[in-house]
Amino acid sequence: MGQVIPFIQNPEYFFKQGVSSYQNKDWRRSIRYLKRAIELRPLEGVFHCQLAAVLSDMAQYERSNEILLHVLDHVDEHLYDCYYFLANNYACLGLFDKAREAALHYLSGSPEGEFIEDTKELLEVINLEEDDDFFTTDDEFVLRYERVGRLIAEKHYQKAEKLLGELLKEYPDHDALYNQYARALHLQGRSDEAIDCLQALLEETTYVPAVCQLTLLLEDQQDRRKAERWKKQLRQLAPLNKAHMHKWAATLCRLGEYEQAFLAFLFLQRHGTPDKGGAFFYRYGVAAFHCGYANKSKNAWKLARDYGHHGADILLQKWKRRDLEREEVQCERMHDLSFGLD
Repeated sequence: MGQVIPFIQNPEYFFKQGVSSYQNKDWRRSIRYLKRAIELRPLEGVFHCQLAAVLSDMAQYERSNEILLHVLDHVDEHLYDCYYFLANNYACLGLFDKAREAALHYLSGSPEGEFIEDTKELLEVINLEEDDDFFTTDDEFVLRYERVGRLIAEKHYQKAEKLLGELLKEYPDHDALYNQYARALHLQGRSDEAIDCLQALLEETTYVPAVCQLTLLLEDQQDRRKAERWKKQLRQLAPLNKAHMHKWAATLCRLGEYEQAFLAFLFLQRHGTPDKGGAFFYRYGVAAFHCGYANKSKNAWKLARDYGHHGADILLQKWKRRDLEREEVQCERMHDLSFGLD
């Protein structure tokens, strides 16, 4: 008879429990199980990779990378899946050159691997992200685009629509113009036309801000069937551009997808975002509150209050007197959230 290994010393048991907890989004429990599996079998590269994947989903990309590099240096240099996970982590950190290098290493080392198609898609996304600021070197475009923002802020929506129409003829490949055009239409009460505009764009490309705006518009119009379709796509996105990640996180927060939103806000808080301010910290606090992180929520709202965010100040004052109800802790209404991030 073979030797019976007590389950308490069986690394496979702890690994399976770790994977199960990960699938149930219980990341802390998953980490405990996986660390125990690694203690019992430290040279099993797959165990390390799974732990790295959990940390990556928690936006702890540097810690994840440390584990993956340890595997390649000290456990199994031929475990090419590590390069795929490294590529994703580097991309999320905005280190696109390193992400490309790791992705190409995976493709060359594992030409029939499980993540071949995902890696090719990642390389396409990296190229798109690096090209995202293509038009910013065109001074005339920048000045006219900024004028659009001022016209909308001053409620001159028809003038903004006219100028956007002119810009779209000259720069038809600039996705952000379609978002602003939809915004101008919506603010004139022409939401159906705004939806058509965004849907036409998304038939050609997956532009994160457009997915955010379209989902919220459909939700606002109570078109449940179409809204759910785009919500599903929204949940599957993983924006690399930090400004897009903020839009994505804020939209998820407004839709009640607090866990995903919280992890995105946490990453942006740690690694910086170009539009951090009162609204950012307010939304971060909302997501943290609904995920059970009371201290993080209070700290975020205090920062939001320092930036002059009135909603954060109100919630903090209420919290001094009594416990807050979940129903009263919400992101801004759709109109402000959807079109206040451009």
